[in-house]
Amino acid sequence: MKELSEYFIQSGVSMIILYGFYWLLLRKETCFSCNRAFLLFALLFSALIPFSSHLFSNNIITSQYYAMLEPIIISPDITVSSATGFNIISVLIWIYLSGAIINIVRIIIQVSRMLFLAQKIGIHRQGGMNVVYTDKNVANFSFFNIVFLSKTIGSEENAQRIITHEKAHIRQKHFIDLIIIELMTTIFWFNPVIWFYRRSLVAVHEYLADEYVLSQGVEKISYQKLLVTQSFGLPVFALANNFNQSLIKRRFIMMSKTKTKVKSLFRLLLVLPVIFIIIFTVSCCDDTETSSAVSSEAPPPPPPPSDNLQKLDTIPKDEVFVIVEDMPEFPGGDEARNDYFAKNVKYPEVARREGIEGKVFITFVVEKDGSIADVKVLRGIGGGCDEEAVRVIENMPIWIPGKQRGKDVRVQFNMPIVFKLNGDDKEIK
Repeated sequence: MKELSEYFIQSGVSMIILYGFYWLLLRKETCFSCNRAFLLFALLFSALIPFSSHLFSNNIITSQYYAMLEPIIISPDITVSSATGFNIISVLIWIYLSGAIINIVRIIIQVSRMLFLAQKIGIHRQGGMNVVYTDKNVANFSFFNIVFLSKTIGSEENAQRIITHEKAHIRQKHFIDLIIIELMTTIFWFNPVIWFYRRSLVAVHEYLADEYVLSQGVEKISYQKLLVTQSFGLPVFALANNFNQSLIKRRFIMMSKTKTKVKSLFRLLLVLPVIFIIIFTVSCCDDTETSSAVSSEAPPPPPPPSDNLQKLDTIPKDEVFVIVEDMPEFPGGDEARNDYFAKNVKYPEVARREGIEGKVFITFVVEKDGSIADVKVLRGIGGGCDEEAVRVIENMPIWIPGKQRGKDVRVQFNMPIVFKLNGDDKEIK
């Protein structure tokens, strides 16, 4: 869950920075193809940027550090993970999945409605395009290679202009952009900036289609009148390119602007330093988090057999790592690990009777096959707590083994287990 939250934070910050760049420098430029490419790049770059640390880090950690797992708190009556009572993580996961599922259902319903409409009414060829005429009072739009037109469109000339407009959407494959933005919306539905990307990308599509229509010799004044006339339609399909949009005024402004592609390209190049800063910042954050993942809280155990700096093909068979590229994982993650300890660790009766409480530090090795070995007490508190901690750790289920450069390796962990008496037990003592 921690890795997932870090991913959403890093990608979300990248989206905000790049959209801010677009809003300040590119939004009013007339190189619409450049703006389209930038918006798509910004989305895909932000989705992948959290993985950049694997490209810039050398994945080498010296042997003075030891991976420290989150402590487990044990009380006589209840066991909880450190600093957690109410399991907010599960609630957040269910909220996120619910939002994603709702968005997926919405997309399926919209696609089904369009396909059903095309099948029910039938497709006709007109102006070299597949056209579906509908009786419903909806906006004219295109979906993949099909143009949906309302029968209330008016004259044949108006219909041809609309088909020309939708032909631009189809030929320039704007539906691919819409598929990408729908996928990104499903993943990042909780991030408000994704909806700004969506709106801006749809606007750029309309600018490109308007540009294409005017390049075909259509008179600008008559075309703008048609836009105003058709602006009262009801756009209902997010995955379709609607002829009518609420941004009519901005489209008129863009039609009247002088094309300055050189200026737009120059401004677009200014994003390169921003991209490098984002990559550098994310990489540095990941390095800092990796360093903080190792702890010196426990007394340092005997050093591992070597310093983990050797090449993989020269590492001895029994080499023990402390930090690797893919760390071992308890089956089901940290939440499952906490549940395991909650069900299996028992507060020793002697320790409870004698009022013994404190933190037991245990070290163990996750073998190449995921089994647990070399379980030792680094620092104990007595009263049977040390033996109970060792017993439960030795009986843990098989872990998902760690990997270094694609090969399974042995990895050492330190785990603190906190034995804590509740108020009643302290009063009895």
